[in-house]
Amino acid sequence: MWDERAKAAIDRSRNGSTGSAIMAQLLAAANKICELRPEKQGRRLPRVLTTDEFRRFYQIVDRAEDVQHALMLRLLFYTAVRVSELCNIGISEVDIEACKIRVNQGKGSKDRYVLFGKSFATALRTHIAAHPHNRWLFQTQRHGKFSTRRVQQIVSKYAQEPGVKATPHTFRHQAITWLTRHSGLADAELQLITGHARRETLAVYQHVALDGDLEAKYQATMREVEL
Repeated sequence: MWDERAKAAIDRSRNGSTGSAIMAQLLAAANKICELRPEKQGRRLPRVLTTDEFRRFYQIVDRAEDVQHALMLRLLFYTAVRVSELCNIGISEVDIEACKIRVNQGKGSKDRYVLFGKSFATALRTHIAAHPHNRWLFQTQRHGKFSTRRVQQIVSKYAQEPGVKATPHTFRHQAITWLTRHSGLADAELQLITGHARRETLAVYQHVALDGDLEAKYQATMREVEL
């Protein structure tokens, strides 16, 4: 739009328009474009579950006795991964001994490591051992990875009975809120394990070697969550 109006103004100048007239036309076109720009949206606080809602949700999950669903929905919270990142976790990206998972090409095409609690490692190890030929950590009956839509449906199904409003992203908000309140992790440390954009220059090196102090604070905090 801007290019067309500017070109029209220049064409008119070639037909005898004055310099001031051309400038006026260009300014008018620029002002019109500025008027068309949408207003900046205000920032909304993320919605998190109450303690009671959080417990009731996982009680319903456990009652269903679907081990893969139970592991998947707990991993959403423990790691604070986005649903697309969850679906793309391959078996080879899981380091059970170090209690960490490599997320490849997350939001913004960035790689990073996420952590999970040591108490959860045993359940993951058992799950992986039970499916030695799987490529993906969570795999469908057709041997493919779950779609983001399918995970959304799974969360919706379990949230319906206890009357909880939740999406897969709710558990990312839940985890980050919990860690912010209780872990003592610095903002820079939270950015490393949650994948929030900033501090890009040093983050690429820090992702490769999460320091022991950060991991100790994470493990101590997650031990307090009873799932």
